[in-house]
Amino acid sequence: MEIAIILNSGVPVTRKISADKVICADGGFLLSPVRPDYLVGDLDSLKDAPEDIPLLKHDSHKNFTDGESAVYFAKELGADIVTLYGVTGGRCDHFLGNLAVMALAMKLGMKVRSFDDDAEIYGVSAALEPHFSFALKEGETFSIIPYGGPATVTDARGVEYALDDLTLTPTDTRGVSNRAVANEVSFTVTNGMVFFIRDLFFR
Repeated sequence: MEIAIILNSGVPVTRKISADKVICADGGFLLSPVRPDYLVGDLDSLKDAPEDIPLLKHDSHKNFTDGESAVYFAKELGADIVTLYGVTGGRCDHFLGNLAVMALAMKLGMKVRSFDDDAEIYGVSAALEPHFSFALKEGETFSIIPYGGPATVTDARGVEYALDDLTLTPTDTRGVSNRAVANEVSFTVTNGMVFFIRDLFFR
């Protein structure tokens, strides 16, 4: 089951949402183009929550984001795929926190991706589903960024800069701005986790 999670990025969601269930994280309700099945949050951004939508409410003095809570809730509902909207918009600290939320989804055993107007991000984990392939236009730029520690990438195909048994670390930029030399890019993560980032502004 795929569950969409609308985060409160401050930017209205314009992408088409097609999922089995939709969760809005607090003020994400105000940005969502569809009516959600559930609301999650402390309601600090959404003062008047609709009474006819099931609400998982938290106290405002909590030590986790509404997005994190929504990912745990999606797992409880039986999701095996989570698609997030609003990961890249808004505050920089929220963007970094949202990457942690995406990593959490993988740790919980769910495939994860995010769709926004400026970028698409896909999580790839050696422990979950290590092989990744994606259709791109030849010449399109993408990045592969390790998360949570070193990650080893190998068997890359359709890429300009080789990724064969290459360990990417959090303190180097080797995976930034690679380029597709075919209409499909593929690679395998044999250790750790990475984010495959497709920048939609510079295609």
